[in-house]
Amino acid sequence: MAGIADALAKTGSQLDLHDVLLWNTMYDSWCFFAHPNSSNQAQTFERQKYPIGCSSFSAWGEATRDGTFIFGKNMDNLNLPGILEGRMLVVCDPDNGLGHVNVSHPGMIAIDGGINENGIEMMTQYSPSIYETMRGCGIGVLSRLILQNASRVDDALNILTVYPRCTGINYHVGDAKAQRAIVIETNAKQIAFRRPYKQDILWTTNHYNCYPGWMGYQGENLVEGQKLAFCLKDVSSIESWQESLKDKSNPYLSATGRFRQYEKLLSELYGEITMESGIEILSDRHNPDTGELRDWETAPKARNDGNTIAFWADPTTFAEKVKVYKSNLETSIVAHTGNLWSMIATPLNGDFRIAMSDFPAQRGPYVHFNLFEELNR
Repeated sequence: MAGIADALAKTGSQLDLHDVLLWNTMYDSWCFFAHPNSSNQAQTFERQKYPIGCSSFSAWGEATRDGTFIFGKNMDNLNLPGILEGRMLVVCDPDNGLGHVNVSHPGMIAIDGGINENGIEMMTQYSPSIYETMRGCGIGVLSRLILQNASRVDDALNILTVYPRCTGINYHVGDAKAQRAIVIETNAKQIAFRRPYKQDILWTTNHYNCYPGWMGYQGENLVEGQKLAFCLKDVSSIESWQESLKDKSNPYLSATGRFRQYEKLLSELYGEITMESGIEILSDRHNPDTGELRDWETAPKARNDGNTIAFWADPTTFAEKVKVYKSNLETSIVAHTGNLWSMIATPLNGDFRIAMSDFPAQRGPYVHFNLFEELNR
């Protein structure tokens, strides 16, 4: 970050290291803003207008056509001013640590995840909890630590255990060499992880699934800390919790039907999953409950009704007029929620395809790269 600040100074920019540090906390600050259970009731209606959306899956062994470990991820967020034109595919070849690739924005050391040269994949998904703090490592910092230092799943688990965490996040981590994957569910106070349930597939969206007995999970119940954040009616049993997640009248839930849609698609394609079919999954626009196919720019009925894996939301106006930081420019802040970038990868051989030229990004082409070729340039 200091290097970024030094480079900015040489261009005559007024931005300094403090600005770079602040910018790298943006996603954590945004998670707090997106937290629906806020004491600032004036903001509640605006917040519930747009859904929270990142998601990912991994498949290997018997699930894929040739046994190859396949990883797919969608990064969903707001197309705020400067975001779309600022999308950057970043290849990192550090002096100390593992080479890796991720998508980020100028001035950020990382955002959500990618793959590294040891066959590790990772992705982050916002999953709110009542346990939050800014006295910890941000999402981007933890993502960078994992990509640069993890050679196995346990390395990522250790990093997330040792370093303090800020917000509720699901970290999907896989090891293509060992053909192993877990979802590490975290908040500022708790950490737990779940393994694949019976089959060689794993997926996650924007709610916790570490609930004792659910999909074979044993351990701490993270859902209890999410009940208030999502205003869930009843989490006293698996059945009541699942019914609460399906509540279409709850404006605070984060498109929970997409978790069921991933399960459906991965199960239907089980044994035949490829990079191509993985792109189809990441681009799926079928309503999880009705099966209805929606257009790319058709918004769902509500935050928890009709959201698809590749979704689109009506615009939210955050400010009619605001002064751009350290400039004389003024702009309005209006944004849709949709997919900013989408990636499908086979981490073991370094192949990945990235869509990041359109919005939603899945509507555009998935361009092929190879991590090892990029590191050898």
